[in-house]
Amino acid sequence: MAGEEDHQQAEEMLFRFQAGESKSALEIEYWDDPTSHGKHFTSFVRRVLGVETEGRSHQSSELERLANLLRLNGISPSRAGDLSIEDRLVANARQAALAAIRLYNDPSAGFRTETLVVLMIIAWNCLFQARLEHLNVDYCELNDDGSPQEFQGRARYLGTWDLANKSLNGAGDADILANLDFFLGLRHLVEHRYLPAVDVVVAGEAQSMLLNFEELLISWFGDPARLGTELVVPLQLFQLRPDSAVASMKKLQAEIPVDVMDFLNRHRAEVSPEVLRSPRYAMQLFFVPVAANRERSADAVVNFFKVGEVPSDLEEVLQRIAVVAKPKAVAVASADLLSPTEVVNLVSARLPYRFTLNGHAKCWRHFRARPPDGAAEPTSTDTEFCIYDKLHKGYGYTQDWVEMLLGTLSDIERYREIIGTDPTAI
Repeated sequence: MAGEEDHQQAEEMLFRFQAGESKSALEIEYWDDPTSHGKHFTSFVRRVLGVETEGRSHQSSELERLANLLRLNGISPSRAGDLSIEDRLVANARQAALAAIRLYNDPSAGFRTETLVVLMIIAWNCLFQARLEHLNVDYCELNDDGSPQEFQGRARYLGTWDLANKSLNGAGDADILANLDFFLGLRHLVEHRYLPAVDVVVAGEAQSMLLNFEELLISWFGDPARLGTELVVPLQLFQLRPDSAVASMKKLQAEIPVDVMDFLNRHRAEVSPEVLRSPRYAMQLFFVPVAANRERSADAVVNFFKVGEVPSDLEEVLQRIAVVAKPKAVAVASADLLSPTEVVNLVSARLPYRFTLNGHAKCWRHFRARPPDGAAEPTSTDTEFCIYDKLHKGYGYTQDWVEMLLGTLSDIERYREIIGTDPTAI
């Protein structure tokens, strides 16, 4: 252990070095050592003060950058071929997302939105699992005794929605969660059907999903993980004249099956006005042809405007020529009721414990708020808490249901009794 004299000397030498004196000159003065060329100084200050004065070489930094790029693409930078689970999951997430974008932007693609949704859900799963690996948080489905569930000898992992709620910041990411919920619901309606008319109608949500994915990818795993460096803006053949755009949109919407259009309208009606207006839920897309004033005068081929930064004189024009309109809430019969997702979000925001859709299902079974799926009398609900919507063949929940759950589940013993596990702090 360094003595007081060494400590004082190290502090003095470090101060003089930071003031501009060279390491070699200080080594000669203090130790009469003209041969070390800074190494003696570096090791002495590091050992005594714990301060690093040796800057990393450009070569070392470059090697680390290249190693990170290899890992991000699922390639081990060492001969041992060792990649961590986290590295593999990040690589898989990136590859699935890039594959989704590549197929979506393929001009000959005919299964566009359907493929995008399936591949992006895979990408989200991998990204959430990588995040939880990084945080050392377990994401397995558990048996009643707390042991991991298995399927064919392998651990069974949580579904996408539960992974999202474990990884994201609850109410702070409500718009990202709403966008993800939109595509989880849409997946079940389109993954085995050919519905090209859906492409334009959900393009705003699709663009937001991609930007949300990259935002979290960069936030959690650094700027080198971004997808944007490998993407280009796709060329467009869509007619930009207002009359053509509106007529095309109406024609496309008329081709969408009733059950799919019903889902789109219901989801947009169920989310809060704040979420509906958020660009993380759905983007409004514009393609505006602009010619340069003179040869070589254009600084950029594509300009991106953030929300709230569009010049007022341009905004009025854009509203008339929007290629993809911002989704609007369409009134539905059950607009005053809450979806299961909304109930979970409202309870989660005020409950100090983790609460999921699976937990919500256990609650309505425990309190018999509604009959089980496939019941002969689906309308046999406790109308104080739940109402069956005959038109849409689904269940909506009241605000009283939310308040009752909050009051009941705040009690740890009641939480254990109903959910069947110990509460997990958020």
